Amino acid sequence: MVDTRYAGPAYPFGATIGSVFGAKDSVSTITTSIVNILTTPKGSRPEDPNKGSVVPHLIFEILDDITLSLISYFTYKDLTEQEPRIYVRSVSAFRDGDHKAACQVGFSLIGDTEETVYGAVIRYDREQIGGL
Repeated sequence: MVDTRYAGPAYPFGATIGSVFGAKDSVSTITTSIVNILTTPKGSRPEDPNKGSVVPHLIFEILDDITLSLISYFTYKDLTEQEPRIYVRSVSAFRDGDHKAACQVGFSLIGDTEETVYGAVIRYDREQIGGL
């Protein structure tokens, strides 16, 4: 059964109007929200400078174990503060090549009686974020 409690616009987009503007299932909608939170630099939204994450700025630091721990910490902190529809079950940051990092987030939907754990991987690349 597809959960539609939090249905709304989300990735992936398709070739039809409905697949772009139509409602997607809860997991797709929340995964899109997670990616948006973690890839929006904190302070970049004038209407609410507390929205977003510090993680995009950390990509410009040396990607050692300390930086990866900070990415994990801020991922957990930012998601628990800004996404009220989920329980964050796990966070794991790792190197994803030269000047790249990724973060694996395990989450469950609030109100899911089966407590299914879903996963989202967010990838950060200095070359793509270079405009910060």
